[in-house]
Amino acid sequence: MKAEKGDKYTQNEELKLKFENVIATGVWIKTVGQIIETIGVSNLYSINEDPTSGDEKVLSAVWIETVGQFLQTIGVSQQISATNEQITFQAQELEIIGVSLKSLAHAIEAIGGIEILQEEKRTDIMDFIP
Repeated sequence: MKAEKGDKYTQNEELKLKFENVIATGVWIKTVGQIIETIGVSNLYSINEDPTSGDEKVLSAVWIETVGQFLQTIGVSQQISATNEQITFQAQELEIIGVSLKSLAHAIEAIGGIEILQEEKRTDIMDFIP
């Protein structure tokens, strides 16, 4: 039996919703992982007897990334449950702000990591770069 155009549209909309939910689940999993990383990096920093500027940048970046990840997650989740276009647009803006914060955090973390690596090369003392 040949599918009607309306049937294909309905089927695609159902698949779209399933994929959006898969994406949201993945984003939530990343958020949990980010929180775990933030706790670990914060605890590691707290026992560091001689933190460097690079260490401080990495710690700050991880916290900024966590905030960004959380905002992205909320935005993605709100898009799925949005009941009108205005809510969808607000959720999309929130998601984009979160991604932007994460991008900024990655740049700061890279700068901090480079500083730590340069210090290690200078002192021959190896450290963990998260």
